[in-house]
Amino acid sequence: MNLDEVIKKRASIRKYLEKPVTLDKIALLLEAARTAPNSGNLQDFRFVVINNKAIKNQITETSLRQFWMNSAPVFIVVCSDLNKLETYYKERSKEYGLQNASAAAMLISLKAVDLGLSTCWVNVFDKNAISRILRLKDKVIPHIVLTLGYEENNQSKKKFSKIPLSKITFFNSYGTNIINVKVWAKEKYLDKIKKLFTKK
Repeated sequence: MNLDEVIKKRASIRKYLEKPVTLDKIALLLEAARTAPNSGNLQDFRFVVINNKAIKNQITETSLRQFWMNSAPVFIVVCSDLNKLETYYKERSKEYGLQNASAAAMLISLKAVDLGLSTCWVNVFDKNAISRILRLKDKVIPHIVLTLGYEENNQSKKKFSKIPLSKITFFNSYGTNIINVKVWAKEKYLDKIKKLFTKK
């Protein structure tokens, strides 16, 4: 599957088949995740893989009781170890830790699609409770819970409208979305680009 196909197919899946995810596939996901860009190459991301039903249920309870989560055979909790980040980045360490964890989680989500798997990104949860449940060390902060499994009922085929690029993209200053496309692109691409950036 090429990258464009992976990006288009990725979706937030909330219902999974009762089919286990093998450890070799989980390893491939985490290999992808650890290539994520990260502050100072400190590689602060940490991953807790969970397939224990009791622990998954505890995490679901602390995630606003989103019980659909339990249909996923695996959770991956993406964390950041702030110890080195604090040494180098002081008060910015938590912000950078979240950014780094998010980059890693996105790569897991994309690689999952490539392997025929699906995920959903959950970040509404009690961090203190999850830290206690997973026995996280001091300064290891949980940022994202990814549910992981094989989707049920082809949910990823559902199409959701996206905000046009013309509404979310600006050039050189915020709010400036009228551009001279000839400066940016070759002649043969002009019509296509004009449509992308002027669509209402």
